[in-house]
Amino acid sequence: MSLGWSGKILRVDLSNGRTWTEDTEPYTRLFIGGKGINVKMMYDEVGPKVGPFDPDNMICLGPGVLTGTLAPAHSRMKITSVSPNGLLQNSGIGGYIPAEIRKAGYDNIIIQGKSDKPIYLYINNDKIEIRDATHIWGKDTQETQRAIKDEIEDWVKVACIGPAGENLVSFSCIVTGKGSAAARGGFGAIMGSKKLKAIAARGTGHVKIARPSEFLETCKQTHLWLPDSNPLIRLQSKQSHGDKYSLGRLHEAGSTFLGNWEEHEASWDRIGDYGGAEEFYEECATHQYGCFGCPVHHFHIFNIPGMGRGTTKCAQWKAFASRVWVNDRKVIVQANTLCQNYGLDSTATGNAVSFLMELYHRGIISGKDTDGIPIERGDEKAIFATIEKIGKQEGFGRLFRDGVLGAAKQIGNDAEECAVVVNGQEAETYEFRAFRSHALAAAITDGSVSHAWTTVDVTISAPREDREKLAQERFGSKEAAVPNSYEKKALLVFDQENRNTAGDMLGTCRWLIPWEITELDIPAKLFSQATGRETSEDDLLQAAQRTFTLERAFRVIRGVRRDSLPKKLFESAVPDGKYKGERLDKEKFEKMLDEYYGLRGSDRDGIPTEETFKKFGLSSEWKIFSKHLRKEE
Repeated sequence: MSLGWSGKILRVDLSNGRTWTEDTEPYTRLFIGGKGINVKMMYDEVGPKVGPFDPDNMICLGPGVLTGTLAPAHSRMKITSVSPNGLLQNSGIGGYIPAEIRKAGYDNIIIQGKSDKPIYLYINNDKIEIRDATHIWGKDTQETQRAIKDEIEDWVKVACIGPAGENLVSFSCIVTGKGSAAARGGFGAIMGSKKLKAIAARGTGHVKIARPSEFLETCKQTHLWLPDSNPLIRLQSKQSHGDKYSLGRLHEAGSTFLGNWEEHEASWDRIGDYGGAEEFYEECATHQYGCFGCPVHHFHIFNIPGMGRGTTKCAQWKAFASRVWVNDRKVIVQANTLCQNYGLDSTATGNAVSFLMELYHRGIISGKDTDGIPIERGDEKAIFATIEKIGKQEGFGRLFRDGVLGAAKQIGNDAEECAVVVNGQEAETYEFRAFRSHALAAAITDGSVSHAWTTVDVTISAPREDREKLAQERFGSKEAAVPNSYEKKALLVFDQENRNTAGDMLGTCRWLIPWEITELDIPAKLFSQATGRETSEDDLLQAAQRTFTLERAFRVIRGVRRDSLPKKLFESAVPDGKYKGERLDKEKFEKMLDEYYGLRGSDRDGIPTEETFKKFGLSSEWKIFSKHLRKEE
């Protein structure tokens, strides 16, 4: 085994309490680590008939190869499983537990089976215990972490689920620390179905480096350079204010919207802009911190008078802002804190609240359908009550056990036309009707955008001339930098997916790849020095495309063909703001989708071809895939 990897994959079968290890090396040449190994193992071992809550479904934890080392901003881990929507999904998580897993001596963790009682997994270097968790079943994510740390009395890091995961809510999540979560994909419900309350890890070892002096120097230079490398990154650094300006910048860029992607009579005057950030942070922000080994301190802890302590970052700011007719940052932080405590994906929960507000406004539902609570636009009591009822699975919250689409089907009366979901998963909070790359990215991965988020056509970072220059160099057209243009957007999404997936194999923070590490030369250099395997950006991108081929094949085996978006996003226009009147053109969207499939080596239905499998050294995987296709015929 080359240095850089620990050489071990931890396997856990909860049905019989067995644990064992396997060698990592057979997977590293083609799939490197992290998400790559997760996807390969899921492809090999989880058949097309395995349901999300079946014992044979696996949940795979894949810290990146550079996670747990001194490489700055490499603290991430990908979690992979069959989601409650029945499809393969990946979700990222940061904080400190990914590094602890690496320091404990494991490259990946694969968990299968199902316990007959609540348990938690305790990893203490090479000592693995499956412990009783009956006493913490029912506790929220913060109570759970405190209870396990008190029980173990060690520098242990915990990833856990809350009541929402225990209740199998389809958009429940996995939480570590305060504010870090594997939110998308509903993996809280997967853990809940296995009666797995938490994973606690403690590692006292270290990741062995092939060329330590060179690696240390590169880490040092990157660490010094990174916080000052980009205006947006500087805003995140420990000398500044985290996400202080996010809402205002996104509003100015036209990326935010009012309500549930609806055509409405109200204007932005209804809630105003997102001023007041200075006053809010001065009053409520207490301290700032970051993930393991990261010089960019992204998190703020807020102490909200009358509400208590909480945190909000990244996409969480948008989840409970204009989409639910709110511009009060105190309400936004409180709503996100409730989601974190119950173990709910803030994005999907905000989608659910926004959906209910549209139904209530249109008269499709009334207070008698929502336990006597008026779901008025912007009403903070309605927001908090909805979160609590979904998390506890009480009252009208039970409608959402199977997501927004599940609720819409139960409500009836045209509610389904208001449900903005893709393949059963709630769409992320972006203005798809004006931002064409976001629309394409959401269609091909169940409503998510972050896998293809790029600085090129998002106007909150680099100046326009810089973005146009990058677009010309990378994609051959300045038009790729124009958000509402369709030109080269398929290539843009394809390219950024590959870059982000390469980062997911190494543990690189997704926040940094689009905004500053637009090229992968630094991660490739760090990887080469850590492992002794000389690797270029092109090598990493090849491994990413190989992984994407298996991801897509897994989805095809489960019935996915040509992707699309809800009719609502094609039929409604942006009602106000910077892109007022913009519509998503169905014909141009389909052309963009065709271009994307061509780049991925798939046919018009999104099915990867035999040539694509062979191109990436996947001939044996093609044999499995082709057998499944023949069975469908």
